Amino acid sequence: MKYFLLVISGLVMLSSCGEEVIEFRPTEKFNSIFDSPAEGISFTPLDAIATDDGGFLVLSTLVDETIFVLKVTNRGDFQWSTQLDPQFVKAVPNLVRQGDNYYFIGSSLPDYTATLFEINDLEQTIAALRSYTAYRRPLAFNNLNPSTYLLLTYNDTTGTVLSKVQDGFAMEWARKYDDITNAHQKLKDFRNSNETHFFVGSYNAGSAIYFNSLKEDGMSLTYTNDQGMQTGLVSGSNKNMMNSLNSYGNGFLASNYVVNNQSFFINNYQPVLNDTVDLQNFSGEVIQDRLRIQNAISASFSLSNTEYLINAYSTLDGRVKLSFYDSLSGELLAIKYVGGTDPLEIIKMIPTRDEGLALLSKITIAGSKERINLRKIPKDEILMLL
Repeated sequence: MKYFLLVISGLVMLSSCGEEVIEFRPTEKFNSIFDSPAEGISFTPLDAIATDDGGFLVLSTLVDETIFVLKVTNRGDFQWSTQLDPQFVKAVPNLVRQGDNYYFIGSSLPDYTATLFEINDLEQTIAALRSYTAYRRPLAFNNLNPSTYLLLTYNDTTGTVLSKVQDGFAMEWARKYDDITNAHQKLKDFRNSNETHFFVGSYNAGSAIYFNSLKEDGMSLTYTNDQGMQTGLVSGSNKNMMNSLNSYGNGFLASNYVVNNQSFFINNYQPVLNDTVDLQNFSGEVIQDRLRIQNAISASFSLSNTEYLINAYSTLDGRVKLSFYDSLSGELLAIKYVGGTDPLEIIKMIPTRDEGLALLSKITIAGSKERINLRKIPKDEILMLL
């Protein structure tokens, strides 16, 4: 069904007053909060992707875990939104694009079967396209390369399953790594007592795959070859675990992680793909001002033909801290804080067509109202930092 939102927007732009389409300029910026007039509604944004018209699709869940999709214009205004039927729940990152449409993975009740959904932005519709029978409790979804995909699920008896999905979204192969009794209950118990971060991705042109998931001894990062055969492991525990991993440059990785209740960040890391390494042996820098129970993410970003790495996390005072690094040397170049009175939790950084940077966050208003916040930092403002 359609879902109508109020938009609280701070907008700075150069434009005329007509109804004609106006080109999106690099000097434009916006800061929009998408609110709901209904009582008891809370939004948990999960991911966002840029669209051809310069706007954004935002994937979220509601408090009852139903799925909500929002379309935002290139100026941060509400365009359309849809809430899926209640039998579809628990969407997972990421949104991916194929052709003119966009896709994501969620679950179908009652058994939490992994289900592929298609978003048609032009027609403003969302449809359940395919169910992957016997693959339950999806955790993450991402590109392997521009035309194939990786799906991470957690089945009842095996635990983590990694699958490769073909161009037409048929499954090519699936690999299990453990045999865990009552795996679904172990996953539920772990999520109830820990801040969990499940993700899947690849680098080196898809020749190396990684995924972060719950194994028998706790959360671990697993490396595999392009056929899903395990080659290495970064072992964690129930309390020592990775929060995010980003590949960039020539095989470098950047990661936010927690060891012994202390937050760390490491960049320019070259992984050991064919060995087992303990997360405690990583040599990252201590992050003293991070609010550890919330997200910490990194992303590569191109500006004026120069590659940068940006790390982002929520600080203890509720703002989001952006740290800009030289992608080659790993040197810290600049820091920018965003946010104000109402606490923010960073969800996604999205480079824009005009070399600006959009930030998707969850904002908590008046201590309890969780809403979607999307803001854009224009290119000119970033250049002034660097």
